[in-house]
Amino acid sequence: MGFTRYWARTTKPITEEFCNSVREILRDCAKKGIAIRDWDGEDAPTITVNRISFNGNANSDKKLYCESFVLNNDELNEFSFCKTRRMPYDYAVREVLKLAEKEGLVFNVSCDYPSNEEIYSDEEYILGYVDLKD
Repeated sequence: MGFTRYWARTTKPITEEFCNSVREILRDCAKKGIAIRDWDGEDAPTITVNRISFNGNANSDKKLYCESFVLNNDELNEFSFCKTRRMPYDYAVREVLKLAEKEGLVFNVSCDYPSNEEIYSDEEYILGYVDLKD
């Protein structure tokens, strides 16, 4: 069981301005107590005009990571997904996808349980609400 977000990539390239906005989202996460790490949940996230990737915190006793979020310029118009099990880093995935959709980098953004998408507060993400079914 788990919670997954889905999207498709457009042909619009990632810009440095978009990267700066993603960095701001991740800084906001840090202020909220949400640790964002790299691909495998250990080091710093990757934020470049070629690739944005991050995960939750694998160094936590609670194992607050799942699948990595990846947005890059190599997988244009590809169907993509990220299973987060609604771990706290899902907050960052949600916010980056909202921004990417607004900026025209992605389309067909959706998630499991769409009728319940926003019923959980940011505080519940921070506290580590894990899954809608588990």
